Amino acid sequence: MELEEMKRRLAKELPEKRFKHSVAVCETAIRLARIHGVDEKKAAIAGLIHDSGRQIPTRDFIAKAEELGIDLDEIERCQPILIHSKLGKYYAQHEFGVTDPDILNAIRYHTTGAAHMSPLCMVIYLADLLEPARDFPKVEEMRKMAKKSLETTMLAAYANTMEYLLGSQLLIHPDCLAGYNELAIQLKKPKNNRS
Repeated sequence: MELEEMKRRLAKELPEKRFKHSVAVCETAIRLARIHGVDEKKAAIAGLIHDSGRQIPTRDFIAKAEELGIDLDEIERCQPILIHSKLGKYYAQHEFGVTDPDILNAIRYHTTGAAHMSPLCMVIYLADLLEPARDFPKVEEMRKMAKKSLETTMLAAYANTMEYLLGSQLLIHPDCLAGYNELAIQLKKPKNNRS
């Protein structure tokens, strides 16, 4: 399915505000991909349909995931909003015909992050966090960082997210912790020892 067809379909399926956000993430993802040498077409597709799992109400996420045979962990059951990324991966594959594993993983991990994220996965995570309508402390600083280094910005994004979650007494998904720890270790190594 071509990008414009995906866009028309999403416009019908998502609430207007969510659709505008998806388009903004798509545009932000393209800009970040261009800066960091990531495939722009993949970034556009993943950015546009990253929230396709939000086409149903949050209260129905658990039941829908179970109906579709999607495994859920205890944290996702306690904080169902996290499930939309798994639903998004399912819809990308089964409704939008996406078969590229990197695009599917970028959609799957755009909410929690994870260890071993590809540059495309980082682009989508950051595009979702930093698109122009987002407004939170440090957003401008992180937008500037994102133009220089995906890894450094991801580490800051994880830290910012965990600070928010802890302050709100919400659960931190193990994928978020794994992603943070991996990057923190990687970035602490001397440059000639990084792999």
